[in-house]
Amino acid sequence: MFRALLMVVLALGLSWSALSNAEDEAAAGPQTKYIHLEPAFVLNYGSEGKMKYLRTEVALRVTGNDAASRVSHHKPYIRNNLVMLLSAQEGDVMNTAQGRESLRKVALDEVRAVMTQLEGSPFVDDLFFKNFVVQN
Repeated sequence: MFRALLMVVLALGLSWSALSNAEDEAAAGPQTKYIHLEPAFVLNYGSEGKMKYLRTEVALRVTGNDAASRVSHHKPYIRNNLVMLLSAQEGDVMNTAQGRESLRKVALDEVRAVMTQLEGSPFVDDLFFKNFVVQN
């Protein structure tokens, strides 16, 4: 009898623990995840004069596992569009903080447009340059 009662108490305790953990996770909401577009982008840019080079690493911020999965699935398409966007830039954009911030916003809009076209929703919350090195 005591053993059966002990088993019931333990089962209720485990159920309560699992329920409170699930409630805590639901209250916290979806988790932020970062999708790193690897390898780093290494490309030339500009249309005039000598060759100019850019090396940058890009991370995309998403919310939840579903968004992370969908964005990860389309990395090649996203990388292609970012290569085209970055290589079309001129030195005045790449060499100023304001230009890089503007470029970051344009790149975010481009990634969101790709995801909306492919998946019907942008899924990407933000885009970050993890580093940004130019050689003029």
